[in-house]
Amino acid sequence: MKIFRSCIMTGLLVVLFLMAGRYFLTGYKAYVAHKEKKEVLVRQVRWLSQLLSEREQKLHSILRINNFVNNAKLLGFEQNKWAVYNVDIQDTVTFADMKTILKQCSNADSHYFRPVSFHIKSLKTTGNKNETSGMTFENQTGDILMTLKGAFVVKNQSVLMQEDVSANEQK
Repeated sequence: MKIFRSCIMTGLLVVLFLMAGRYFLTGYKAYVAHKEKKEVLVRQVRWLSQLLSEREQKLHSILRINNFVNNAKLLGFEQNKWAVYNVDIQDTVTFADMKTILKQCSNADSHYFRPVSFHIKSLKTTGNKNETSGMTFENQTGDILMTLKGAFVVKNQSVLMQEDVSANEQK
């Protein structure tokens, strides 16, 4: 009977050991699965928070742009109310002519000048020819070679008339 008891005890211990091992492995698999799920969820939360911050930045930028556009409209800077006239001058001119041209490039309420480039170069007199870096200008009058590129942006005539009428009504 002693042998029978020890065999039963050994069998029970083996069964108990196997059951404990099975429960341990099941629990460990569940732990690993939950750990992986947690890592995935953490990544998703991080990605969503990054996406949220990017959207907030974009919304902030859009609001700033809309404010700028609204302010520009209040001041009358609508694209269809302005005409653009490109300027491309490359000629020899006198100092007086250059002064007149530069005065015309000033800004006012009804127009402004958008410069792209401006270069001047003095013409050197050698004999009967004017020379500037290998370029000859025979039969040309002027003291300097002027290159001016840009654009005049001018309010359309209908907009100017509307402003004059509204200004007269306010008086």
